[in-house]
Amino acid sequence: VLIDQVNRAGGIGGRPIEVVNYDTEGKPDRAASLYRRLAQEDKAVAVIGPDSIFVVLGMSGVPNEVRVPAVVAAGNYELIEPKNREYIVTAWGSGGYAMGAVVAYMKDKLRVNRIGMITTADAIGQLNIKLVQGVSKLVGIEMVEAVSQPASDRDLLPSLRRLAAIKPPLEGLMVFGSGPFGTIAINQTALAGLNVPVGYIGGNVIPELIKDVGPETGKRTYIATGRMAVPDTLPGSDPFYEILQQFARDYQALHNERPAMPSGVGYDMAMPIVEALKAVGPDPQKIREHMRSQQKNLMGRQGTRFTRSLEDGYGTDPRDTVVVTIEGGKFVFKGYLKESFDRLGVKAADVEAQLREFKLIAR
Repeated sequence: VLIDQVNRAGGIGGRPIEVVNYDTEGKPDRAASLYRRLAQEDKAVAVIGPDSIFVVLGMSGVPNEVRVPAVVAAGNYELIEPKNREYIVTAWGSGGYAMGAVVAYMKDKLRVNRIGMITTADAIGQLNIKLVQGVSKLVGIEMVEAVSQPASDRDLLPSLRRLAAIKPPLEGLMVFGSGPFGTIAINQTALAGLNVPVGYIGGNVIPELIKDVGPETGKRTYIATGRMAVPDTLPGSDPFYEILQQFARDYQALHNERPAMPSGVGYDMAMPIVEALKAVGPDPQKIREHMRSQQKNLMGRQGTRFTRSLEDGYGTDPRDTVVVTIEGGKFVFKGYLKESFDRLGVKAADVEAQLREFKLIAR
């Protein structure tokens, strides 16, 4: 959408933006070789992508090597070694910590004090346990126990029943896992007897992936995410309201379908590069420096603000999200996460200290 708009308006300085597309096929080694090709043969001045954290991790040293910056869409950017972050930033506005921060809403609005967690049995699942433990402690919630199963499992009742047997009973549950794992875990809470508020972390932030969540279960499921998830129920007074309505119209006109959260992520991957091209021209080093030090409060189409720095490749405030629930197979606005943090007396400096502790902010 963005590049189409820029080019129809005459490009930048009279020159159109040319996009060279390659398919990584989800393979880190292929991504690495294609990145070198973009930089060395195609003379790309910046790269949009990859999207998967697994692919990004496998090629994370290449942007530094070729000195061409990338805006990726990795939700677990903190897994990238700090030494490899110099030329990589992420456009994913609501990473694991930000989504895990939904516990602040659960504490504030739902009076939840004791939670359990079910997650995938992999490195990212274990990282998210630590993130949720950290933010829970910050807002005054006790995480009693966390359990894991392989992401390929479809019967999660053994783990959920283990959590349901805890005494005194849990008052809430956190679920991490994208795709079928996340939906199955949410749905099977009722079968396990865990009829408690559920906080969800993962990639199931498009209607297609939550359409199978049961109606009653959906109403007690809470997600901290970008405003793009709920453009139709977002308050008209929200500073992003008109921006997102226009984006939805532009996207519909170009693609003949409604945008979802990944649509906003795609726009937000291109946006810092386009803005840098307008400001400093097609020099990769200047683009990298501009994105890391000069872009303040860019209003992304996820409904998230970006202010990156040399230390912070996310550039987002994890409190700057909305809390949504699921009704009728759609996401519905419930409130602003920052308001819950404020009522709980958690300051911005407290959150920043944790972001540094978990290396979400690091040189």
